[in-house]
Amino acid sequence: NDHLQILVDPSGELTISDILKENPLFSQINVPLSKSNVYWGKLIVENNLDNIKLYLLYVGKNDYIDCYYVKNDSVVQIEQSGYLYPETVKSVPKGSYYVPLLMSANAKQELYIRIEEKVHNDPEFDLHLISGADWVYKILDRHIVDFIFQGLFWIIMFYNLFMYASTRSRGYLHYAIYLFCTAINYLFLTDILREYFFNNVPWLTIYFVPTTILAAAAYWAFVNDFISARKHFVLYHRWIKITAWTNTSIFVLSVAVIHFTSEIYIVTDVLRVAIVINVLLVLGLISRIYDSKYEMVKYFIYGTAAMVIMVLIDVILWNPSTSQANFVKYGLLAEIIVFSMGLSQRKKIREKERRKALNKQIDQLRVNESLAQWQKEELEKIIDHRTQKIKKKNKKLKRAIKKAETAARVKSDFLSVMSHEIRTPMNAVIGTIHLLLDENPKKNQLEHLKTLKFSSENLLILINDILDYSKVESGNVELEHIDFHLRELTKGLGNTYEQKASENGVKFNILIDHNIPSMLKGDPARLTQILNNLISNAFKFTPKGEIKLLIHLLAKSNGRVKLEFAVEDTGIGISKDKLKLIFESFTQAHADTTRKYGGTGLGLAITKKLIKLFDSQIFVKSKVNKGSKFYFSLYMEEAAHANAAVVVDDELMKEEVKDKRVLVVDDNEINLMMAKKFLDKWGLISDVVTSGKEALEQVFDADYDLILMDLQMPEMDGYEVTATIRSLDNLDLKNIPIVAVSADTYDNVKLKIAEVGMNDFLSKPFNPIELLTVVYEYTKGQSETSNV
Repeated sequence: NDHLQILVDPSGELTISDILKENPLFSQINVPLSKSNVYWGKLIVENNLDNIKLYLLYVGKNDYIDCYYVKNDSVVQIEQSGYLYPETVKSVPKGSYYVPLLMSANAKQELYIRIEEKVHNDPEFDLHLISGADWVYKILDRHIVDFIFQGLFWIIMFYNLFMYASTRSRGYLHYAIYLFCTAINYLFLTDILREYFFNNVPWLTIYFVPTTILAAAAYWAFVNDFISARKHFVLYHRWIKITAWTNTSIFVLSVAVIHFTSEIYIVTDVLRVAIVINVLLVLGLISRIYDSKYEMVKYFIYGTAAMVIMVLIDVILWNPSTSQANFVKYGLLAEIIVFSMGLSQRKKIREKERRKALNKQIDQLRVNESLAQWQKEELEKIIDHRTQKIKKKNKKLKRAIKKAETAARVKSDFLSVMSHEIRTPMNAVIGTIHLLLDENPKKNQLEHLKTLKFSSENLLILINDILDYSKVESGNVELEHIDFHLRELTKGLGNTYEQKASENGVKFNILIDHNIPSMLKGDPARLTQILNNLISNAFKFTPKGEIKLLIHLLAKSNGRVKLEFAVEDTGIGISKDKLKLIFESFTQAHADTTRKYGGTGLGLAITKKLIKLFDSQIFVKSKVNKGSKFYFSLYMEEAAHANAAVVVDDELMKEEVKDKRVLVVDDNEINLMMAKKFLDKWGLISDVVTSGKEALEQVFDADYDLILMDLQMPEMDGYEVTATIRSLDNLDLKNIPIVAVSADTYDNVKLKIAEVGMNDFLSKPFNPIELLTVVYEYTKGQSETSNV
């Protein structure tokens, strides 16, 4: 420009003060300006008119423009403009590259203009004066067109989002995303983004340079769905997806490069190549599917053709400093119209396909309905025929069930009667043996009595095994959940087997983990039965050596303990092939075992079933002639008050029960005799009666501390007698402790004895110590209570 002189500032450190003071040499420069330098321009503007004029001076597309108005070597005004200055420092907010120029009449104005590039590569002085009115028209003309295009993009985008929400067709969603990416790209290219949305942070707009490739990625995603590539063009479906993801990756990498280097020209070169490749891929896809009969293909081809032509023109002419993609606008407009028509047509095609499919389904349903009706009729015939057969079978089944129930009832009644009938004489036998053993028999008599005692106890074990197995098999066994003292339970086992171990010459030890709580909750009776069976089994097959009962604490948490019980012996052992067999009913490891050692083979079978009731299982390890180990684990709860049980010596109990009065009620003379002999021997005052009526009369004639009541008696059984006593008005009579004494099992009678108000249960036959313990429990302290 003939009116402009230029000064090169390679360091970029010169200020307006330096220039005014030092008056450096400005000169004419015709070669292209370089990004590496800062340039100062000196310009003198003269108004020869007689009135004031306002103009806008267009400097050129530069990142930073600083204009200093000088008069008489002093700066009178400073104006800033350019791409990267925020709107807050500009006097001319829109247009970005203008500074105001207000000239007085017949006056001159000296201007110093500093330009600098940080992002772009092309500093320039492209000076033009434009009046205020012309500037307004120019800005409005450009922005009105841009806003119309933007409005079109956003309206169609929201329309497609609405269609997606209504139809759930992914084509509308992908097209809306494509329009959104295109709209953002155009906001950047037309400077609307920088001048209206990022006007105070314009440096952020450089991150939107790669939005062109992002729009291409969205385009491929839309095309993949628009032409139904997965269904109609399976061969191209995969590489269309790959192209979309590749474009997305290029966008992400481009943003990263801009962020870390602020270099946009490398990015624009890559994007230019990427866009050309995308155009070639589009043309290649068009050539491949051109002959397709799928109706959407023609919409894709026509819409894309207009867009591709305009894109190629703009890419070839694209300069990131000047280009605003004006050619693409019209290509996009044509593409939007064609694609929108295509989406509308695709909706009609899909509705037509749905109607066709629906009609086909209706026809099929009619066929199915007819077939179903026929099948129903045939099925009804089959059902009627089978129903008749089932009715006949049900009648037979009911008769069989009735027979089975009758047989089970007869079996239960038979076992109950047999239990009573066998246990009653056994009570007399065992009781007599104990009496004779307590009367200091001669040495040769003692041997005979021990033989009788051993045989009677084995016979009782046999009876109990048969009855217990029957109950377990029928499912009539329920576990209790009561407090018990584990160490007292094992002490009882020790007392039981102490003499037997001594007689057999076998060591018997019980070892209990000291960390196990004293009081637990569980079923002590069933636990005792399990341990009794295992220990008894160990004694049977251990002619010499040692037997141990080991109880370990495996775990303890939240008031629960896990205990392992193990019975080890050094007996004859069991071979590996017989380990599973020993738990079968009526079975032992070898045939000669029964002949040599005796037994029914029920003990381990009952033990296995009882342990299963505890939700556990039993294991065995054994070596022939080395011994066996039977072990299992149980979960139990700690008792709320784990107090140690009070152990009372036998002699102390006998001393405590002296002179207590006990009434024994039993219709069996032998049982009465046995009970009376033991009671008299311990110093109690005992009366015996043989019927329920006599018992009621006797209760009114004497003051009793305890009643031992047989349950099965003619005319008036023990239940009726107890119920009558509990209904009396006299509190002393009504509250007499009554203990049921029966040859029946506790499981069979526990509900009924609780219902009538009995205090406890004693099974026949009983050991003398069991009878003494019951008498002691229910008579101790009564004298003290009555005295109080």
